[in-house]
Amino acid sequence: MTKQEAIEQMKQGKKLTHRSFSNNEFITSDKTGLYYTFEDGVRCFFPEFWKWRLSESWSEGWEIFKSEQQNQSQDASN
Repeated sequence: MTKQEAIEQMKQGKKLTHRSFSNNEFITSDKTGLYYTFEDGVRCFFPEFWKWRLSESWSEGWEIFKSEQQNQSQDASN
């Protein structure tokens, strides 16, 4: 999904990951979209997160985060 779609999904409380994140990394937002929270509990302001992610690679490549447990059960069924 695109960056804008990801931002909207996070505002709805969804956990998202990006193709450059490791398997257990995700980010989500409060309902206002002002703060982002990472999987380790670290929070940052929306502008701070995007300030360092200006390259085109951050404009796409977003998806809903699947927990490691979900990933393992999918691997086992394949």
